[in-house]
Amino acid sequence: MCARRRDAEVPSGGDWDRMTAGSRCANGENRCCINVLILIIFGMLKSPHHSNIMAPGRASKRPLDTPARPGQPSAVRPAITLVLLLWARPGTAQAPPSASLWRVAAASLTTPPALASGATGAFWNPAVASPAGLQAGLQIVRTSDVLGLNGILAGVTKSLGRHAHAGVLLGRMDVQDLIRTTSSPTSAMGSIPVYDQMFAARASVVLASLQVGALVRVHDARFDVIRESGVTVDLGLRYAPTRRLLVAAATHFLPVDLSERENTDYYAGAQYAFAQGTAVAGIKTSVVGRYGLSYRASGDIEHAVAVGTMLADFLGIDASIVRETAFGDSAWRPGFGVEIRIGRYVVTFARTEGVNDLSGTYRVGLDVDFIR
Repeated sequence: MCARRRDAEVPSGGDWDRMTAGSRCANGENRCCINVLILIIFGMLKSPHHSNIMAPGRASKRPLDTPARPGQPSAVRPAITLVLLLWARPGTAQAPPSASLWRVAAASLTTPPALASGATGAFWNPAVASPAGLQAGLQIVRTSDVLGLNGILAGVTKSLGRHAHAGVLLGRMDVQDLIRTTSSPTSAMGSIPVYDQMFAARASVVLASLQVGALVRVHDARFDVIRESGVTVDLGLRYAPTRRLLVAAATHFLPVDLSERENTDYYAGAQYAFAQGTAVAGIKTSVVGRYGLSYRASGDIEHAVAVGTMLADFLGIDASIVRETAFGDSAWRPGFGVEIRIGRYVVTFARTEGVNDLSGTYRVGLDVDFIR
């Protein structure tokens, strides 16, 4: 098995090419693992008319892999293979390092991530509230040229009866305009690719005032000539003990083996409605206060306080301030967002300031309710 050298001095020329050949070999194995996962899923969905090659000799002693009823495929073998595969390859059971780019997208939110909404809100909390029917959403994130980060996140969610929802998500975050210099340690030409792209499937269940959800995410990332992949899971919940109070919590980029990783975040939030449809100057007005906490596996913590106002079920205004702590230092990051609702369409615009006046992050979104 090929291994990639870490924590070493950066070589030059041909030495770098020989080292990265090992990296490409290791990442080729990662991509092979993802392909095997796809084959396993298709194997579990194979036609019931296919026979089982491990048929028992006697009905009284049925092997574990044999289906309970003739003509049905067994799920034991794919499940065992999946578990062994993920645990045998620890590198595929976690988010790649480039997945930390998604923290820039999180910084563009004007509500705590645990309280995110819309079709793409499941990316932050799998237990996001979803309307009846079919809903689709798109979010675009962009920073100034100083950072050069761009992101896109798309999602679709569908209600399954009155108490269940399912959906899928696609997303990508990348860094633009990274140019190689004449002293670059690799002989490759052109710009330096840095990105993390992912696909996720999500499901949630509503139990009275409690909603719980789970999400499985597959990553494909690249940092220059190094390409990696991984699988993470997320768990989330939303609980409304009263009509005015809502609490929520979620994990983000949790490794399949449940180990501590630098890219793993833990979200919690609470929302309280101070006014619900109260008439102010003849305008139906709702006002909510929000608090959120983001804890990183590295020990860094973010505290967020936000206020949201909805006027006549048409115009929403959100203002937030986040206290970010990292490496023993703290900084405040303000944000402002506008939401416009027109029939089945919801358009959002948001801007958050960068830490230490490092420009800002912009977000534009659209949600559409197709079926109700």
